[in-house]
Amino acid sequence: MSDVEKFKDDEAYYADKSYMSNSSFKLLRQSPTKFHLWRMGKWSYPSTSFFDVGSALHALFLEGKEVSLRWEGTRRGNEYKQFKAENPDKLILPSKDYDMVYAMADKLNNVPAVNELMGFDFQAELPATGTYVTESGLEIPVKGKADALVNNNGERYIVDLKTTAKTLEEFKRSAKYMLYNQQAALYTRLFDVDRFVFLVVEKEFPYEVGIFECSQDFMQQGEWELESSANKYEKLFVKNEFKPYNAIIETI
Repeated sequence: MSDVEKFKDDEAYYADKSYMSNSSFKLLRQSPTKFHLWRMGKWSYPSTSFFDVGSALHALFLEGKEVSLRWEGTRRGNEYKQFKAENPDKLILPSKDYDMVYAMADKLNNVPAVNELMGFDFQAELPATGTYVTESGLEIPVKGKADALVNNNGERYIVDLKTTAKTLEEFKRSAKYMLYNQQAALYTRLFDVDRFVFLVVEKEFPYEVGIFECSQDFMQQGEWELESSANKYEKLFVKNEFKPYNAIIETI
């Protein structure tokens, strides 16, 4: 079985550490120490309801899968733990989050511009692998998983679904700081497409929807970020310049 076939399974995709992804590049940029510990299996991303809401919406809207169950009450106590244990293959969401997921999906399904964007033919949760070559010639294995690879009247492009607790305008302003431009640059390379679109839905009523086309300038910034991340990876973890007990010494 090829790596691409293996990575169709989310558990296999996210467990793999032999390939660099946009998320691992972001973690490296945020904290080389956390990145090091993550690769060593000594640190993992904290589990939060924020990720559960996004996962449930992706499954429902992109794949038509109902992967969540409503939980009335708090996430504390033995009853909640027992309910989770009885439903290991489901995301257990508090009633507010559960209702939010279905409201967001309903809004997305009823916006004509979204239907036009998604077209009649798209592949959801599609993995891809490739190689990023640094200036020195180092080949870094890279991977990505597209939310939707759309084939719309012969045009192929990627649609990435995001939820935001902020307004759509705030999402636009923060996109480059969240390294979404790096994601767009990496994914257009991996899937050999020229167009990348963010489909964004607010997490509060009335669940406003934004469709944000990545401009040429945004993509160029993403290429620069991707290059910076790859160079940092090479410097710290290939040339072994990472020092886990290093201190930043500067004058302010």
